[in-house]
Amino acid sequence: MKAAVIGLQWGDEGKGKIVTYLSRDFDCVIRYSGGSNAGHTVDYGDFKVVHHLLPSADLKKRKMMYIGPGVATDFDVLIDEIEQIDQFLPHARSLLRISKQAHVVIPVYKELDEKIDKSRLAAIGTTRRGIGLSYANRALRCGLRIQDLEDTSKAKGLIEELSRIWQVDVNAQKILEELMIRYSKIHDLLIDSLKAVKNLKDKDLLFEGTQGVLLDVDVGTYPYVTSTNCSSTGIQAGFAYPIKIDQIYGVMKAYTTRVGEGPFPTELRGEEGERLRKLGGEYGATTGRPRRCGWLDLVLLRYAVELSGCTSLILTKADILSGYEKIPICVAYKINGKIFEELDNLEFIDQVEPVYEIFDGWKTLHSKEFERFVAKIEKEIGVKFSHISTGPRVDEIIKI
Repeated sequence: MKAAVIGLQWGDEGKGKIVTYLSRDFDCVIRYSGGSNAGHTVDYGDFKVVHHLLPSADLKKRKMMYIGPGVATDFDVLIDEIEQIDQFLPHARSLLRISKQAHVVIPVYKELDEKIDKSRLAAIGTTRRGIGLSYANRALRCGLRIQDLEDTSKAKGLIEELSRIWQVDVNAQKILEELMIRYSKIHDLLIDSLKAVKNLKDKDLLFEGTQGVLLDVDVGTYPYVTSTNCSSTGIQAGFAYPIKIDQIYGVMKAYTTRVGEGPFPTELRGEEGERLRKLGGEYGATTGRPRRCGWLDLVLLRYAVELSGCTSLILTKADILSGYEKIPICVAYKINGKIFEELDNLEFIDQVEPVYEIFDGWKTLHSKEFERFVAKIEKEIGVKFSHISTGPRVDEIIKI
């Protein structure tokens, strides 16, 4: 069995918890894209872990973890996470493998990331973690891969080349020495991509997406997107092997959030947005930035489901809306006086006016009002829910 968990909104849908829960039925969880700009919070009840690079495998169940070649790897973040999980579960480190072919995020990338964002006509609102620079240098064929650190003279030459290309003054020897200290701490976990594939391809695999379809570099709200294909389309490239996915779980909140700049048709401003933000604890796991909050948008969900190939829906944070008297859902857009229920692209997403349908709120997730809410989404999207999250902990989830 090969399955994937994909975010259907602008990320922050609660994928970390969902991946952890589902991983119990799989042999290994694979991260195939993104970098430390991702933040997946997993609440085990007796302890909580925030994953930035480590796959969100169930640590208590001793599930394998693999970081694929498509992941931009920040050694500092990775080592901190390994040390963190060692405090809770000392055996967890032995379950991790990292592709030697993954690219390294070196410190100067973060400085350049900030300079580029400040130089734009309009800020993108990136996390400034150097992820975009890592992928840009990979495309320019001047990036530093983990395997390059096996040859220190080659690695130093690549750092000096980067310095010339980007016209920044860096101490290549010092950067190399710092990288080698960190490299030595993870050297025993490294594996060639092809060897990893040979070890994994006959196992049950769960691929963990980062961010969400609406932040995908190709089909998201460009340019206000991340630097990678974080939808299901990025799996084969990030895993570096052609693999057939049997099931794609699309994770969605009962409302919508996004971090950073960019269009957001159903955004709630002022007190209403702040109320939802506080109730949902909507602050970035990576940056701590307050997330923009708004009502559920079925037009964008239809778009994301279609482009991700989603076969099952998973709903999170419906419990946050418990107690609302009325809950609007965006069912269509009005553009220049015309009504649209579907979009072929997101070109004019900043010009739309949401058309709402108002639903009675619910006090508990066992109420008929909540059942109607769920039924409405399934009918409009054309995909059924397989699970509904009922709280923040891994075990607070219902299989339908």
